[in-house]
Amino acid sequence: MTSTEVRVICGERVGLPAALVGAARRLAPFASTVPDDVERQLRCTLERHALGDHHAFVMELPGRAHGAVWTRWIRGRRPATVFVLPDCTGTGPPPACEPCCEFAAHPGAHSWELRDGKDFR
Repeated sequence: MTSTEVRVICGERVGLPAALVGAARRLAPFASTVPDDVERQLRCTLERHALGDHHAFVMELPGRAHGAVWTRWIRGRRPATVFVLPDCTGTGPPPACEPCCEFAAHPGAHSWELRDGKDFR
């Protein structure tokens, strides 16, 4: 990759099926029960990719060491499940040391290395 090449997020969009909203809440029994805590309009935040599953954050879990609720889908289909994944432990360079917003062992670049592709269309 050259220093002028822009790495962008995938951005594939999908709605979270209503049945998975309850499933997400059951994975986080001690989290807030505010309905807005579950993301319903999902967008793949991984680095742009031609193959493989799309992933999206669904809900925070309480406490720093618990990870978050995520879902995945393939293009043309809706998510069929939600699951807990640990947080990525990567951090960006100083001085900001911005934490990565993805899950552990995610494919592609860390979130601080990516731009939103809609800004470059």
